[in-house]
Amino acid sequence: MSFFLHIKTNIKDSHLFFLDQILHIIFITIISIIYVKCCELNFEIEISLKHIAIVTGFVLCAKPSNIIIKNMFDSFEISTPDNSATTQDENKDLPNAGKLIGIMERFLALSLILVGQYSSVGLIIAAKSILRFRDNKKNEYVLVGTMLSFGIATILGILISQVSSK
Repeated sequence: MSFFLHIKTNIKDSHLFFLDQILHIIFITIISIIYVKCCELNFEIEISLKHIAIVTGFVLCAKPSNIIIKNMFDSFEISTPDNSATTQDENKDLPNAGKLIGIMERFLALSLILVGQYSSVGLIIAAKSILRFRDNKKNEYVLVGTMLSFGIATILGILISQVSSK
């Protein structure tokens, strides 16, 4: 018991999150490999690996990516910028709009990558950076979130493309 207490007190919660997720992936992979080798799989509906990978990619681009991005911010101690210096008119942001925008941009980026339109993803990033071109403290915060968001979608898109090509 003291071992777990030692881990909990000496490791940040965000690092524990990533360790937990890595262990989940390892155990699910091991169990899946053992199950495939020991048991015969008979599905009523034939589902290709490509379709499973695409659905999994879009699911991962939703809420799990938001959690990963939040934990990345926590790991690097990046906090939400203080908006107290802004005027009341500038501070009328929607409370959860950033999360929804992030999910939608990951869906769009993943879709474009899956159809091979890599340059369109670059145009979206450029357009988004132009829209946020104001001189305030929130720019770096948004830029980091955007890069993490598009990075996740890009990695998923490339992995899905690799699985689909086999």
